[in-house]
Amino acid sequence: MVRFLFMIVILCLSAPAMAQLESPFLPTTPTVPRAFGAISSTPQCFNVVNTAPYTVYGSIHSNFFVRPDGIKTRHKSNFRLAPDDYNEFCTTGPFYDGNKVELVLRSLVPIFTCKTIATGNIIVQGRRLPEGGTETKALCIQ
Repeated sequence: MVRFLFMIVILCLSAPAMAQLESPFLPTTPTVPRAFGAISSTPQCFNVVNTAPYTVYGSIHSNFFVRPDGIKTRHKSNFRLAPDDYNEFCTTGPFYDGNKVELVLRSLVPIFTCKTIATGNIIVQGRRLPEGGTETKALCIQ
């Protein structure tokens, strides 16, 4: 019985040291951030303008980049626009090809998406359908 307890104590004391030496999940050096698209030295600003007769919801997404801890992610900014309202967005990227960002309009799920140049006004249009529901889209700048 004493021999068994002695072995348990030895295993418990040596386990943390062995885990530090050979853990494949702990990075030994940080990863340098890496963007998948162009980065601007100055912010690119644009407006999302709601001309629909109802409130619209959506988000602006940048292209992907790799964080210093190695995780692939992207910037995202959500918005809620009342009728005849607008919101200004400024970004330095990373951009999709052609200096573009992704615009997503949604209700509970995405209902419209496009990649648009990050300058000027992006107009959101919408109308109520006679049979019920709505039709919503944006005039994205190609």
